[in-house]
Amino acid sequence: MLEVSDKKSRQTLLLFAVAIGIASAVCYHRTLEFPFHFDGEKQIVDNSQLGDLSWHHFPSGPRTLVTASWRLNYRTSGKNPFSYHLVNIAIHTTSGLLLFGLVYKTLRSQDIPARYRDQAALLAGIIALIWTVHPLQTQSVTYIIQRYESLMGLFFLLAFFCLACSVGSSRKWLWLAGCIVACYLAMVSKEVAVALPILLLWYDRTFISPSWKELVRSHFPLYVAALCTWLVFLPFANQSEQKLKADNVAYVVETSIVDGHVQERAITAWDYLLRQPQAILLYLRLVFFPYGQSLDHGWRATTTLVEAVLPGLLIFLLLGATIWSTVHYPRFGFLGGWFFLILAPTSSILPIKDVAVEHRMYLPSAAVLAFLILVVFEGLCRRYGSSKHSISQVRRGVLISGVAVALIFSGVTLVRNEVYRSKLGLWTDVTSKAPEYARGYYGLARAHIDLKQFEPAIASLQRAIELDPRYTDAYVSLGRIVHASQPEYATQLFTAAVKVDPNSSEAHSNLGAMLTEKMPKLALVHYQQAIHLNEENADAHNNIANLFARRGQFSEAVRHYEAALSIRPDFDQAAMNLETVRHLAIARDQEQVNPN
Repeated sequence: MLEVSDKKSRQTLLLFAVAIGIASAVCYHRTLEFPFHFDGEKQIVDNSQLGDLSWHHFPSGPRTLVTASWRLNYRTSGKNPFSYHLVNIAIHTTSGLLLFGLVYKTLRSQDIPARYRDQAALLAGIIALIWTVHPLQTQSVTYIIQRYESLMGLFFLLAFFCLACSVGSSRKWLWLAGCIVACYLAMVSKEVAVALPILLLWYDRTFISPSWKELVRSHFPLYVAALCTWLVFLPFANQSEQKLKADNVAYVVETSIVDGHVQERAITAWDYLLRQPQAILLYLRLVFFPYGQSLDHGWRATTTLVEAVLPGLLIFLLLGATIWSTVHYPRFGFLGGWFFLILAPTSSILPIKDVAVEHRMYLPSAAVLAFLILVVFEGLCRRYGSSKHSISQVRRGVLISGVAVALIFSGVTLVRNEVYRSKLGLWTDVTSKAPEYARGYYGLARAHIDLKQFEPAIASLQRAIELDPRYTDAYVSLGRIVHASQPEYATQLFTAAVKVDPNSSEAHSNLGAMLTEKMPKLALVHYQQAIHLNEENADAHNNIANLFARRGQFSEAVRHYEAALSIRPDFDQAAMNLETVRHLAIARDQEQVNPN
């Protein structure tokens, strides 16, 4: 699989493979007991359907493979985060080893200069080791929900590794088949994999096939099959405007307060494009100097043309350098292509609510690190010459400096991971770095609620609403806290939530609960709307069942209690209510049969 020319190279490969595994374990072992955060709570902890596992859930669309993996985790450890973190660490470690193998195979290509071929194991090891321990990867590993990014990255790298291993192999077509399977698995992990077939083609022409004619002759079926994996995205292309808005993709609206009035603005592709050069420069800065990291940077999409000019010019120069290198130094040009093409789906013209997030650099950072290390190696070779003694000095310099950087980054990664130890610590970190961003305060409030610290939770939710008067979840959460002590205020909050977002099932359900006593008919309307918007809203089913029970409509009450329990089997209150109503129904039937 990895052809090694001498004993020294074999030893170097083995040492770095072990070092990558150990370094990954050291950097992330303390995260195994860290809790779920934010989207992880919504999509895993609060997902009552996660326990279902059948052929119906076979990965066939974008992100479905990750969901299937969570179902397996759920079967293993339920809602205990241990197995989820363990799988994330295993995915990342495997990706580091695949990157190691890919860079090694690439540097051992026939047309690569001898100085690189001879030091392929060392260079590949340093690149993969630094990438594995880099603090920028923490969001893709420690933040459980970003298995989307890391699992996609694993199969992305596996596809390249299979293609590289097919060269000169007696089992070429087996490797190419593995490449196609890896392509498919990357596509059903995350949409960013759309760049994979193009980059495979680019890699082939740069490092494997001497001409386009030879590439077509040797690998035409491979690229036809790889391009066919794009069919996975057909459901995404057919999504309704309402679904895209709900996912904050393509249709993004930003709220601002102007002269005391709330204003909304739809973010255009041009708005988003103007902001992305600043985001990309942030990513590059974090590769070199990983300080100021945050789970949620809270950037707004809108910016002025003046503010966008200088960052845009710098990115334009980098793009120009990539194009120029593709012509004159195609191997370095490929690194630029890797960086920009992988970022393109999320960092170009498609508006996404999250303008800048660190997990998008999971794979692109590999190109930046590889470029830096190879440039340093080239500079040292030119400085010290090509004699045996000089090469030994260069090798020693690369090894010492590379290991030193890896140790420094490992320490920073350990410190950065500690932020994820508690929800309170994580969201305190977010709000300290983005004090004008509503979502950070909402996350901080949820952390306080989990700790039964309701006063600071109320303050954080009020701050979130102040910053974003259309933050539906903040209204609902605040209403839930004060519904017993301040029922009128809670009713106002739920009413505001419904007004802000008429499609919020939670808002309708909670408003119905506040209206049940004084306005039962109106409450019934809101319950019905809540269920219409989300048939999986167990609370809405329980609430409307309570209303029916009070009105003596026991059959309707039983139906909704049963629906609530089918959605959430551990819904104890609904189970108790159901038992009570069944007894009342039996008693009433007996009274009707025997009135005396």
